[in-house]
Amino acid sequence: FPQRRALLAAAKIAGLPRPQLLHEVSAAALQRALDLDLSGANGTQNESLVLFYNMGARHTESCVVRYTGAQHMGKSTVAMNVLGCGLTSELGGHLVDMEIAGRMLAAFQAKHPKLADGIVSSVRALKKLEKEAMGAKHVLSANKEANFRVESLYEDTDFSQQVRRETVEEWCAQIFAAFSAPIEKALRNANVTLGDVDTVEMIGGGWRIPRVQALLSEYLQAQRPQGAPALNLSQHVNGDEAMATGAAFFGANSSTSFRTKKIFFTDSTPHAYTLELAPLNASQPHEEGWATTVEIFPAGSKLRAKKAVKVTVGFDLKAVILENGNPIVRWELAGIHDAVVGKYVNLSTPLVSIKLDLDSSGVVQMSSATAIFDENVTVEELVAPARAAGNASGNASGNASGDAAGDAAAEDGDAAGAAAEASGEAEDAANASSSTNASSPSKVVKTKIKKRKVLIPVVEMFDGVSPRPLSEDECRLAAERRGLMDAGDAEVRKIDAARNALEAFIYESRDKLNDDDHCQQVSTEDERSKISEALMAMEDWLYEDEAREANASALEGKLGSLQDLVIPIRRRAWELEQRPSLPELIDKVKAYVNQTLAYVEANMTWVDAKERDGVANLTANFVEWFGNVSAQQAQLELTQEPAYTAQGVKERLHRMQSEAQRLTKIRKIDFDYSKYGDQSGGYGGYGKGYDDPRMRAYYEAMMRNYTQNGTNGSDWWRNFGNYSGFGGSGFGGWNNSDYMRSFYEHAARNFSDSANASGEEGGAGESAGAEPGDGAGGAAGGSGAGKSEL
Repeated sequence: FPQRRALLAAAKIAGLPRPQLLHEVSAAALQRALDLDLSGANGTQNESLVLFYNMGARHTESCVVRYTGAQHMGKSTVAMNVLGCGLTSELGGHLVDMEIAGRMLAAFQAKHPKLADGIVSSVRALKKLEKEAMGAKHVLSANKEANFRVESLYEDTDFSQQVRRETVEEWCAQIFAAFSAPIEKALRNANVTLGDVDTVEMIGGGWRIPRVQALLSEYLQAQRPQGAPALNLSQHVNGDEAMATGAAFFGANSSTSFRTKKIFFTDSTPHAYTLELAPLNASQPHEEGWATTVEIFPAGSKLRAKKAVKVTVGFDLKAVILENGNPIVRWELAGIHDAVVGKYVNLSTPLVSIKLDLDSSGVVQMSSATAIFDENVTVEELVAPARAAGNASGNASGNASGDAAGDAAAEDGDAAGAAAEASGEAEDAANASSSTNASSPSKVVKTKIKKRKVLIPVVEMFDGVSPRPLSEDECRLAAERRGLMDAGDAEVRKIDAARNALEAFIYESRDKLNDDDHCQQVSTEDERSKISEALMAMEDWLYEDEAREANASALEGKLGSLQDLVIPIRRRAWELEQRPSLPELIDKVKAYVNQTLAYVEANMTWVDAKERDGVANLTANFVEWFGNVSAQQAQLELTQEPAYTAQGVKERLHRMQSEAQRLTKIRKIDFDYSKYGDQSGGYGGYGKGYDDPRMRAYYEAMMRNYTQNGTNGSDWWRNFGNYSGFGGSGFGGWNNSDYMRSFYEHAARNFSDSANASGEEGGAGESAGAEPGDGAGGAAGGSGAGKSEL
């Protein structure tokens, strides 16, 4: 518990958002889940029970994990549930190291009696033995013999001893005897047997010891039921890295910023937590020897579990959390006694509710503590008068109440109690009706219990807990100190970067002025001499105390003063170097533009001439401009600022090329509808088309025969479906323009005679059912059928 609290505090101080701890075996099991196929397809299983055996340096742990096939967004995935874990501190790789080191220490003392007492007090010598013992353990894992040798172990005395694997196994027999304890405890906590286990996964570094592997294999074979397949020691994940990679995947799986395979994960705690409650202040009235113990989270409890503990007391409490029987944190609940003897002195002893959480990191937190007092209060309620069932008169309320009471008694099965209750209600109703109107509700005084809640402040204490976790204020102050240190480190990095930039600029500028021909051509001797002196002075200043103590702003200012002297010369040198390459580039761009204009004019006739003229004018303007600035540049000395820059020329050329390319991307419009009107334009936009006499007659006839609600009853519209009767040949008599021809073709495609015929049949069907003389019925039916056909 203190380690977990310390890790969370360190993450909070470091500024990590939403830190969460993950059990190391659970992390390795999560990594294993990525490679499992439990979809049930192709004969695969839908469930697997795996026993993980983790032998580390100082402890050995075993966990039982159940994997189940699941579905997420239509894809097969895995749901894993940690059923139970077992832990022992009597077996570990470091314990083996210490046993070997102790035996080698005894051998050295026996071999060198004069140094026997001194070596025990030499920390350096003991660390050498421990380091060599670890190496010998690794060698003996693959070989039967190893040479234990330490040069200058103590007092310039070398030590060498031959060690055999069988000998080490005899030395560590008592340590290896605890190998099965975590397995048995894990199976017991998971409520399963070894016969239910499908696979055994080995993780950690200590399991590589041959004797441990042999003991595990013998144990698994002996404990399996008769006829069950043998359990082999498997290693499907990297035992040294699976914890870290599994934890990284858990973080990615919990975030919306990463796209990962969804794994449903449920973890449990291997520790048992108990709450002890006792009076905080012995001077407050309480029962002698009062104390209570409650098991809140037994071993194997699921993380994110909640627990509420309720006691009826009138004094302040002291709450202690025990982890596996060891106290880890204490809370003081002060304020209960003050509420009892103060504001709520006339009320009964309160019920104290304590809420505890087992968070996702396995840390027990007390979320709140509340004292609840019960207070009897009287309230007035309006009761509506009873209604008569078979008589609507106002004087039948008593009989109706009696009938209702009898029915209620029959339903409840208690005739006597129901009759008495009904009689009382009838009497109350009769009294109410005698003093008030029979239809008005009556007031009834009732007694109710109202809960008065008092929030009890919770003070966390760590007396006797080592190492003591940091409090909230201590974490906040530590985070502030870290912020100041980060700001200081950032300023140091900024100063170093500014100093390096200044120093690099000095060396680079000196090389350019002395060795670059272009720089010498565009500068005078006096300018170069002046700049060299400034560079030398600045280089000397860098080795002075003022420069070592200067901040980033001062160094950047020094760099700026040198740049004001050097940059103009280097810019002129750059222009002098780039100027000869411009004519070739200009010729290429001009040739491209001219070819593009010729192609567009010959093959893309739909491109407006104004577009081509714009590109041509842009090119002509550039040629004129470049000729002027070139003439000006020819009159200038190389030591003067140039009349134009290579970058400016390239920007103008790029614009010319882009405009030429734009012409090739203009698409052809097959039909120009704008000539039919500049208001709506195109097909369906009437615009100037209304000025045509035939079109105007068409619109007038349509408006005369078309009503506001979209229905009609005229022969004009009924004949309209055949597109005939207008000029003797459909719509041809109305308008013979290309605009109307396009309209007619569209109508013929979408309003054929077959469609109209089906519409007429529907209309005829409906008209058959209409009243005689109702001509609108048939027309409406035909119109509706025509719409459904469309």
